[in-house]
Amino acid sequence: MSKLNNPNAEGYTVVRGLWKLYYNQGERNYIAPKRCNGTYDDHKFVVWPIAVASQAVVDGARIYPELKPLIPAACEIFFKYKNQSKHAYSATENKDNDIYYDDNAQIASCLITAYEVTGNPQYLAQGRELVDFLMTGWNNDPKAATKGGMLWHISKSLLNACTTAEVAKACLQLSRFVKDGKRYIDFAIKCIQWQFNVLQDPSDKLIMDGVGKGETNVSEVKYSYNLGTTLTAASHIYQITKDEYWLKKATELAEAGINRNVFFYDRDFPDHLRYWRDGSYFNQLLIEGLADYLLYCDDAVSNEFGLKIQEEIKRHLIMFYEFMKDPKGGLYIQSFEPHNTYKEVYDAKYKNWFGDGKGWGLKGEDKGDDGNPQYCLMGLGAAARVFFQGARVAPNIDY
Repeated sequence: MSKLNNPNAEGYTVVRGLWKLYYNQGERNYIAPKRCNGTYDDHKFVVWPIAVASQAVVDGARIYPELKPLIPAACEIFFKYKNQSKHAYSATENKDNDIYYDDNAQIASCLITAYEVTGNPQYLAQGRELVDFLMTGWNNDPKAATKGGMLWHISKSLLNACTTAEVAKACLQLSRFVKDGKRYIDFAIKCIQWQFNVLQDPSDKLIMDGVGKGETNVSEVKYSYNLGTTLTAASHIYQITKDEYWLKKATELAEAGINRNVFFYDRDFPDHLRYWRDGSYFNQLLIEGLADYLLYCDDAVSNEFGLKIQEEIKRHLIMFYEFMKDPKGGLYIQSFEPHNTYKEVYDAKYKNWFGDGKGWGLKGEDKGDDGNPQYCLMGLGAAARVFFQGARVAPNIDY
């Protein structure tokens, strides 16, 4: 029976799989063979899973140069969704005003990473144009009950954690490559300080989901990706400023991210069996945040704590590989919960790992129209990133 030894190699396999399954040369886009999660018009994808999948391609090309020829096609897809008047990208290909700032922040991050990997200045220019648009989404409304924060959508009043942190992350990426980088650093600092002031729960240090600008009651849902993206940005700010405040805040977030008593762990089990219960599309950003913390904070992180982070990521990579991988097709659904998986995988492994804790099921987002497990673009892009980002901390796994 195969085991996960090299997470980067597994990520590479998933990228190759998603490209073969979804990239359509004639359409010059990702096209679903049949309707699945994240599609509209039955076969086209909204821009969020496109951003995740294309980021996975670029991440893979950083490690495996033979993937570099895919980058132009992977990034070209975005421009089918571009609203030229807004200099931003709509959720669907009709280029309307359905523009989400968090989707666009992920596109900006992908484009800037594509510049890092290829050196093509076109990607840097496109990323900068998009970051400049993103910065216009800051809530400057003097009548707003909640001041500051990044809007979620150009026509909605919700101020979201994911948007605010992902815009900060893109700003910090960009700051490394432009002469006026301080402007982008300052904006990122403003974003993340707002997260701490408004959305951080002081009791567990997690980042809550958002608040309407006309409201003061914050949504208390605490997804793993909100912590992960905030952690990435706070850690990067520390690396730039060397201000101990940012190290302290980043460390608080990192400690919360692997605290098995917090909201996004499944706490129906004893401590040693608890796991992140969000989908792979959220958990990939938590893993990235933890890896970024170790990268950017480096010598300021104790060996003991660094090892603890490494072991927690490794444990989740193993579980994801063992339970979410299709035993026939070899690719992945979006679930991160071992009981919400392929029936044959559940039957073969679940009780040996988790006892009688939970019965078998399948999440709706992982089902096709026939009720059977089905891949989707988001799930494959996220799975590749789970392995690529996890490999930064745990490049070799022996278990």
